[in-house]
Amino acid sequence: MRRLPEIVTALLLVFVGRSAMADGIAKGPYLMHPTTAGVTVCWVSDEPETGEVRIEGQSEPLVEVVSNRIHRVKVEGLKPYTLYDYEVRCAGDKKKGSFRTAAPPGQPFAFVAYGDNRTQPKKHRAVLDRMSRFHPDFIIQTGDQVADGSNEAQWDEFWDVASKALRRAPYFPSLGNHEKGGAPYFRFFDVPAEYSFDYGDAHFVCLNTNRPAREYRAQEAWLRKDLAAHQSARWRIVYFHHTVHTCVAIPSRRVAAALLAKRLEPIFEAEHVQLVINGHDHDYQRHEAHGITYLVTGGGGAPLYDVKPNTPFVKKAKKAYHYCELLVKGDGIDVRAVEPSGKVIDEFQVHP
Repeated sequence: MRRLPEIVTALLLVFVGRSAMADGIAKGPYLMHPTTAGVTVCWVSDEPETGEVRIEGQSEPLVEVVSNRIHRVKVEGLKPYTLYDYEVRCAGDKKKGSFRTAAPPGQPFAFVAYGDNRTQPKKHRAVLDRMSRFHPDFIIQTGDQVADGSNEAQWDEFWDVASKALRRAPYFPSLGNHEKGGAPYFRFFDVPAEYSFDYGDAHFVCLNTNRPAREYRAQEAWLRKDLAAHQSARWRIVYFHHTVHTCVAIPSRRVAAALLAKRLEPIFEAEHVQLVINGHDHDYQRHEAHGITYLVTGGGGAPLYDVKPNTPFVKKAKKAYHYCELLVKGDGIDVRAVEPSGKVIDEFQVHP
Protein backbone atom coordinates (compact mmCIF):
# COMPACT_ATOMS: atom_id res chain seq x y z
CA MET A 1 0.00 0.00 0.00
CA ARG A 2 1.27 3.50 -0.88
CA ARG A 3 1.63 5.91 2.00
CA LEU A 4 -0.08 9.35 2.04
CA PRO A 5 3.07 11.40 1.22
CA GLU A 6 3.65 9.23 -1.85
CA ILE A 7 0.05 9.74 -2.99
CA VAL A 8 0.33 13.52 -2.52
CA THR A 9 3.59 13.56 -4.48
CA ALA A 10 1.99 11.58 -7.29
CA LEU A 11 -0.96 13.95 -7.44
CA LEU A 12 1.39 16.94 -7.56
CA LEU A 13 3.30 15.35 -10.44
CA VAL A 14 0.04 14.82 -12.31
CA PHE A 15 -0.95 18.45 -11.71
CA VAL A 16 2.45 19.76 -12.80
CA GLY A 17 2.34 17.53 -15.87
CA ARG A 18 -1.08 18.80 -16.84
CA SER A 19 0.06 22.42 -16.34
CA ALA A 20 3.03 21.78 -18.60
CA MET A 21 0.63 20.43 -21.21
CA ALA A 22 -1.73 23.40 -20.91
CA ASP A 23 -2.62 25.42 -23.97
CA GLY A 24 0.34 27.17 -25.51
CA ILE A 25 -1.95 30.17 -26.09
CA ALA A 26 -3.18 31.01 -22.60
CA LYS A 27 -4.73 34.39 -23.42
CA GLY A 28 -5.84 35.61 -26.81
CA PRO A 29 -5.04 35.98 -29.58
CA TYR A 30 -6.06 39.62 -29.53
CA LEU A 31 -5.53 42.56 -31.86
CA MET A 32 -3.89 45.95 -31.32
CA HIS A 33 -2.65 48.92 -33.34
CA PRO A 34 -4.48 48.56 -36.68
CA THR A 35 -3.05 50.44 -39.66
CA THR A 36 -4.19 50.68 -43.26
CA ALA A 37 -1.53 48.07 -44.08
CA GLY A 38 -1.78 45.68 -41.14
CA VAL A 39 -2.30 45.06 -37.43
CA THR A 40 -0.42 43.72 -34.40
CA VAL A 41 -1.46 40.20 -33.40
CA CYS A 42 -0.88 39.52 -29.69
CA TRP A 43 -1.23 36.57 -27.34
CA VAL A 44 0.10 35.24 -24.02
CA SER A 45 1.64 31.78 -23.72
CA ASP A 46 1.96 29.64 -20.60
CA GLU A 47 5.73 29.53 -20.93
CA PRO A 48 8.30 31.46 -22.99
CA GLU A 49 7.83 30.17 -26.52
CA THR A 50 8.22 31.20 -30.12
CA GLY A 51 5.13 31.26 -32.29
CA GLU A 52 3.93 32.28 -35.71
CA VAL A 53 1.06 34.11 -37.39
CA ARG A 54 -0.38 32.96 -40.70
CA ILE A 55 -2.39 35.46 -42.74
CA GLU A 56 -4.92 34.44 -45.35
CA GLY A 57 -3.46 34.86 -48.82
CA GLN A 58 0.16 35.07 -47.65
CA SER A 59 2.31 32.05 -48.40
CA GLU A 60 4.91 32.63 -45.69
CA PRO A 61 4.03 32.80 -41.97
CA LEU A 62 5.42 35.52 -39.70
CA VAL A 63 7.69 33.58 -37.34
CA GLU A 64 9.04 34.86 -34.03
CA VAL A 65 12.76 34.43 -33.46
CA VAL A 66 12.81 35.17 -29.71
CA SER A 67 10.91 33.23 -27.04
CA ASN A 68 8.37 35.26 -25.08
CA ARG A 69 5.29 34.89 -22.90
CA ILE A 70 3.80 38.16 -24.17
CA HIS A 71 3.75 37.91 -27.95
CA ARG A 72 3.33 40.81 -30.39
CA VAL A 73 3.67 40.12 -34.09
CA LYS A 74 3.37 43.10 -36.41
CA VAL A 75 1.60 42.30 -39.66
CA GLU A 76 2.32 44.57 -42.65
CA GLY A 77 1.87 44.76 -46.41
CA LEU A 78 -1.91 44.30 -46.52
CA LYS A 79 -4.65 46.22 -48.34
CA PRO A 80 -6.54 49.07 -46.61
CA TYR A 81 -9.90 48.35 -45.01
CA THR A 82 -9.87 44.70 -46.04
CA LEU A 83 -11.03 41.69 -44.02
CA TYR A 84 -8.41 38.99 -43.38
CA ASP A 85 -8.47 35.67 -41.58
CA TYR A 86 -5.44 34.68 -39.50
CA GLU A 87 -4.17 31.80 -37.39
CA VAL A 88 -1.76 31.85 -34.45
CA ARG A 89 0.39 28.79 -33.76
CA CYS A 90 2.34 28.45 -30.54
CA ALA A 91 3.63 25.44 -28.55
CA GLY A 92 1.42 23.04 -30.47
CA ASP A 93 -1.68 25.15 -30.02
CA LYS A 94 -3.64 26.81 -32.86
CA LYS A 95 -6.26 29.57 -32.66
CA LYS A 96 -7.95 31.50 -35.43
CA GLY A 97 -9.43 34.96 -35.80
CA SER A 98 -10.08 37.72 -38.29
CA PHE A 99 -9.49 41.46 -38.58
CA ARG A 100 -10.11 44.36 -40.87
CA THR A 101 -7.22 46.67 -41.68
CA ALA A 102 -7.77 50.34 -40.82
CA ALA A 103 -9.89 52.62 -42.96
CA PRO A 104 -8.10 55.24 -45.09
CA PRO A 105 -9.38 58.84 -45.17
CA GLY A 106 -12.77 59.06 -46.86
CA GLN A 107 -13.81 55.52 -45.94
CA PRO A 108 -16.81 55.16 -43.56
CA PHE A 109 -16.14 52.79 -40.65
CA ALA A 110 -17.82 51.39 -37.56
CA PHE A 111 -16.64 50.95 -33.99
CA VAL A 112 -18.10 50.24 -30.57
CA ALA A 113 -17.54 51.80 -27.16
CA TYR A 114 -18.27 50.36 -23.73
CA GLY A 115 -16.75 50.18 -20.27
CA ASP A 116 -16.90 49.26 -16.59
CA ASN A 117 -17.17 45.54 -17.20
CA ARG A 118 -15.07 44.89 -14.09
CA THR A 119 -17.47 42.54 -12.28
CA GLN A 120 -20.27 40.10 -13.12
CA PRO A 121 -18.69 38.20 -16.02
CA LYS A 122 -22.06 36.84 -17.16
CA LYS A 123 -23.30 40.39 -17.73
CA HIS A 124 -20.06 41.27 -19.51
CA ARG A 125 -20.36 38.23 -21.74
CA ALA A 126 -23.96 39.11 -22.64
CA VAL A 127 -22.89 42.61 -23.67
CA LEU A 128 -20.08 41.24 -25.85
CA ASP A 129 -22.29 38.59 -27.41
CA ARG A 130 -24.73 41.25 -28.62
CA MET A 131 -21.84 43.50 -29.66
CA SER A 132 -20.44 40.77 -31.92
CA ARG A 133 -23.54 40.98 -34.12
CA PHE A 134 -22.52 44.54 -35.06
CA HIS A 135 -19.12 43.36 -36.40
CA PRO A 136 -17.17 46.46 -35.28
CA ASP A 137 -13.93 47.44 -36.96
CA PHE A 138 -12.47 48.11 -33.50
CA ILE A 139 -13.42 48.46 -29.82
CA ILE A 140 -12.91 51.42 -27.49
CA GLN A 141 -13.05 50.57 -23.79
CA THR A 142 -13.62 53.39 -21.29
CA GLY A 143 -11.83 51.87 -18.30
CA ASP A 144 -12.29 49.50 -15.34
CA GLN A 145 -11.60 46.28 -17.21
CA VAL A 146 -11.18 44.56 -13.84
CA ALA A 147 -12.00 45.43 -10.23
CA ASP A 148 -8.35 45.33 -9.13
CA GLY A 149 -5.76 45.87 -11.81
CA SER A 150 -3.02 44.21 -9.76
CA ASN A 151 -5.00 40.98 -9.34
CA GLU A 152 -3.87 38.45 -11.97
CA ALA A 153 -6.84 36.15 -11.30
CA GLN A 154 -9.24 38.92 -12.27
CA TRP A 155 -7.36 39.42 -15.52
CA ASP A 156 -7.70 35.68 -16.17
CA GLU A 157 -11.47 36.15 -15.85
CA PHE A 158 -11.38 39.16 -18.17
CA TRP A 159 -9.59 37.18 -20.86
CA ASP A 160 -11.92 34.23 -20.46
CA VAL A 161 -14.85 36.51 -21.27
CA ALA A 162 -13.31 38.95 -23.76
CA SER A 163 -10.98 36.82 -25.89
CA LYS A 164 -13.62 35.88 -28.45
CA ALA A 165 -14.38 39.54 -29.19
CA LEU A 166 -10.78 40.74 -29.06
CA ARG A 167 -9.52 38.17 -31.56
CA ARG A 168 -11.79 39.79 -34.18
CA ALA A 169 -11.61 43.52 -33.41
CA PRO A 170 -8.57 45.63 -32.45
CA TYR A 171 -8.78 46.95 -28.89
CA PHE A 172 -8.16 50.51 -27.67
CA PRO A 173 -8.31 50.53 -23.85
CA SER A 174 -8.17 53.37 -21.35
CA LEU A 175 -7.19 53.44 -17.69
CA GLY A 176 -9.99 53.45 -15.14
CA ASN A 177 -9.57 53.99 -11.44
CA HIS A 178 -9.87 50.23 -10.83
CA GLU A 179 -6.85 49.39 -12.97
CA LYS A 180 -4.91 51.18 -10.21
CA GLY A 181 -2.06 51.76 -12.64
CA GLY A 182 -1.37 48.03 -12.38
CA ALA A 183 1.45 46.44 -14.37
CA PRO A 184 -0.78 43.81 -16.05
CA TYR A 185 -2.66 46.52 -17.99
CA PHE A 186 0.50 47.86 -19.59
CA ARG A 187 1.97 44.38 -20.06
CA PHE A 188 -1.06 43.11 -21.97
CA PHE A 189 -2.00 46.14 -24.01
CA ASP A 190 1.28 47.81 -25.03
CA VAL A 191 -0.10 51.36 -24.84
CA PRO A 192 1.00 54.33 -22.73
CA ALA A 193 -1.34 55.87 -20.18
CA GLU A 194 -2.28 58.50 -22.79
CA TYR A 195 -2.09 58.18 -26.55
CA SER A 196 -3.76 59.20 -29.80
CA PHE A 197 -4.30 57.67 -33.21
CA ASP A 198 -5.87 58.35 -36.60
CA TYR A 199 -8.46 56.13 -38.23
CA GLY A 200 -10.26 57.07 -41.42
CA ASP A 201 -11.33 60.71 -41.20
CA ALA A 202 -11.15 60.73 -37.38
CA HIS A 203 -8.51 61.58 -34.82
CA PHE A 204 -8.88 59.83 -31.45
CA VAL A 205 -7.31 60.86 -28.14
CA CYS A 206 -7.20 58.67 -25.02
CA LEU A 207 -6.63 60.50 -21.73
CA ASN A 208 -5.73 59.24 -18.27
CA THR A 209 -8.03 61.03 -15.81
CA ASN A 210 -6.40 59.34 -12.81
CA ARG A 211 -3.50 61.80 -12.87
CA PRO A 212 -2.68 63.70 -9.66
CA ALA A 213 -3.27 67.46 -9.59
CA ARG A 214 0.44 68.23 -9.92
CA GLU A 215 0.32 66.74 -13.44
CA TYR A 216 -2.76 68.59 -14.71
CA ARG A 217 -0.84 71.37 -16.43
CA ALA A 218 1.36 68.94 -18.36
CA GLN A 219 -1.66 66.89 -19.38
CA GLU A 220 -3.57 69.93 -20.59
CA ALA A 221 -0.57 71.16 -22.59
CA TRP A 222 -0.19 67.75 -24.24
CA LEU A 223 -3.91 67.61 -25.06
CA ARG A 224 -3.95 71.10 -26.60
CA LYS A 225 -0.88 70.36 -28.70
CA ASP A 226 -2.23 67.03 -29.93
CA LEU A 227 -5.65 68.36 -30.88
CA ALA A 228 -4.23 71.51 -32.48
CA ALA A 229 -2.04 69.36 -34.71
CA HIS A 230 -5.10 67.46 -36.01
CA GLN A 231 -7.55 70.20 -36.90
CA SER A 232 -7.59 68.92 -40.48
CA ALA A 233 -9.30 65.72 -39.30
CA ARG A 234 -13.03 65.81 -39.94
CA TRP A 235 -13.72 64.25 -36.54
CA ARG A 236 -11.97 64.76 -33.20
CA ILE A 237 -13.04 62.20 -30.60
CA VAL A 238 -11.68 62.07 -27.04
CA TYR A 239 -12.26 59.19 -24.63
CA PHE A 240 -11.33 58.54 -21.01
CA HIS A 241 -12.78 57.06 -17.84
CA HIS A 242 -14.23 59.78 -15.62
CA THR A 243 -17.28 61.79 -16.63
CA VAL A 244 -17.35 65.45 -17.65
CA HIS A 245 -21.15 65.63 -17.44
CA THR A 246 -23.29 63.21 -15.44
CA CYS A 247 -26.77 62.78 -14.05
CA VAL A 248 -25.89 59.77 -11.90
CA ALA A 249 -27.76 59.77 -8.59
CA ILE A 250 -24.54 60.04 -6.55
CA PRO A 251 -23.84 63.64 -5.41
CA SER A 252 -20.07 63.19 -5.09
CA ARG A 253 -19.87 61.99 -8.71
CA ARG A 254 -21.61 65.15 -9.89
CA VAL A 255 -19.16 67.33 -7.98
CA ALA A 256 -16.17 65.47 -9.45
CA ALA A 257 -17.61 65.76 -12.97
CA ALA A 258 -18.07 69.52 -12.59
CA LEU A 259 -14.43 69.91 -11.58
CA LEU A 260 -13.27 67.84 -14.56
CA ALA A 261 -15.51 69.86 -16.89
CA LYS A 262 -14.01 73.10 -15.60
CA ARG A 263 -10.54 71.81 -16.41
CA LEU A 264 -11.00 70.01 -19.74
CA GLU A 265 -14.12 71.39 -21.42
CA PRO A 266 -12.52 74.73 -22.43
CA ILE A 267 -9.87 72.73 -24.31
CA PHE A 268 -12.48 70.59 -26.05
CA GLU A 269 -14.36 73.70 -27.13
CA ALA A 270 -11.29 75.61 -28.29
CA GLU A 271 -9.98 72.65 -30.30
CA HIS A 272 -13.36 71.76 -31.84
CA VAL A 273 -13.87 68.32 -30.33
CA GLN A 274 -17.23 66.91 -31.44
CA LEU A 275 -17.54 63.77 -29.28
CA VAL A 276 -16.33 62.79 -25.79
CA ILE A 277 -16.80 59.21 -24.58
CA ASN A 278 -16.61 58.31 -20.87
CA GLY A 279 -17.38 55.47 -18.46
CA HIS A 280 -17.14 55.43 -14.64
CA ASP A 281 -20.89 55.76 -14.03
CA HIS A 282 -22.50 52.35 -14.49
CA ASP A 283 -25.36 53.36 -16.75
CA TYR A 284 -26.03 55.05 -20.09
CA GLN A 285 -26.14 58.83 -20.52
CA ARG A 286 -26.03 61.36 -23.35
CA HIS A 287 -25.38 65.05 -22.77
CA GLU A 288 -25.20 67.87 -25.33
CA ALA A 289 -23.16 70.78 -23.99
CA HIS A 290 -21.69 73.76 -25.88
CA GLY A 291 -21.82 71.97 -29.23
CA ILE A 292 -20.17 68.78 -27.95
CA THR A 293 -21.81 65.38 -27.43
CA TYR A 294 -20.83 63.63 -24.20
CA LEU A 295 -21.50 59.91 -24.19
CA VAL A 296 -21.37 57.95 -20.91
CA THR A 297 -21.14 54.21 -21.55
CA GLY A 298 -20.43 52.40 -18.29
CA GLY A 299 -22.83 49.48 -18.59
CA GLY A 300 -20.39 46.70 -19.42
CA GLY A 301 -21.02 44.45 -16.41
CA ALA A 302 -20.41 46.25 -13.12
CA PRO A 303 -23.42 46.74 -10.78
CA LEU A 304 -25.61 49.49 -12.21
CA TYR A 305 -26.13 52.99 -10.77
CA ASP A 306 -29.38 54.92 -10.63
CA VAL A 307 -29.76 58.02 -12.80
CA LYS A 308 -31.63 61.23 -12.08
CA PRO A 309 -31.88 63.17 -15.36
CA ASN A 310 -32.28 66.64 -13.86
CA THR A 311 -28.99 68.18 -15.05
CA PRO A 312 -28.84 71.03 -17.60
CA PHE A 313 -27.45 69.16 -20.62
CA VAL A 314 -28.84 65.63 -20.32
CA LYS A 315 -30.78 64.31 -23.33
CA LYS A 316 -31.13 60.64 -22.44
CA ALA A 317 -30.24 58.44 -19.47
CA LYS A 318 -31.02 54.89 -18.44
CA LYS A 319 -29.86 52.44 -15.80
CA ALA A 320 -29.01 49.53 -18.11
CA TYR A 321 -26.29 47.21 -19.31
CA HIS A 322 -25.34 48.20 -22.84
CA TYR A 323 -22.69 49.16 -25.36
CA CYS A 324 -22.66 51.87 -28.07
CA GLU A 325 -22.47 51.37 -31.83
CA LEU A 326 -20.92 54.21 -33.84
CA LEU A 327 -20.94 54.45 -37.64
CA VAL A 328 -18.59 57.22 -38.79
CA LYS A 329 -19.43 58.85 -42.12
CA GLY A 330 -18.54 62.11 -43.79
CA ASP A 331 -21.78 63.86 -42.87
CA GLY A 332 -22.26 62.51 -39.35
CA ILE A 333 -21.67 59.82 -36.76
CA ASP A 334 -24.69 57.57 -36.31
CA VAL A 335 -24.87 56.36 -32.69
CA ARG A 336 -27.01 53.69 -31.06
CA ALA A 337 -26.91 52.52 -27.44
CA VAL A 338 -27.95 48.85 -27.34
CA GLU A 339 -28.84 46.51 -24.48
CA PRO A 340 -27.85 42.80 -24.52
CA SER A 341 -31.43 41.95 -25.47
CA GLY A 342 -31.07 44.07 -28.61
CA LYS A 343 -33.33 46.83 -27.29
CA VAL A 344 -32.16 50.27 -28.45
CA ILE A 345 -31.88 52.76 -25.58
CA ASP A 346 -30.97 55.79 -27.66
CA GLU A 347 -30.34 56.64 -31.31
CA PHE A 348 -28.96 59.94 -32.61
CA GLN A 349 -26.39 61.57 -34.90
CA VAL A 350 -23.33 63.67 -34.13
CA HIS A 351 -22.75 66.39 -36.70
CA PRO A 352 -19.33 67.56 -37.88
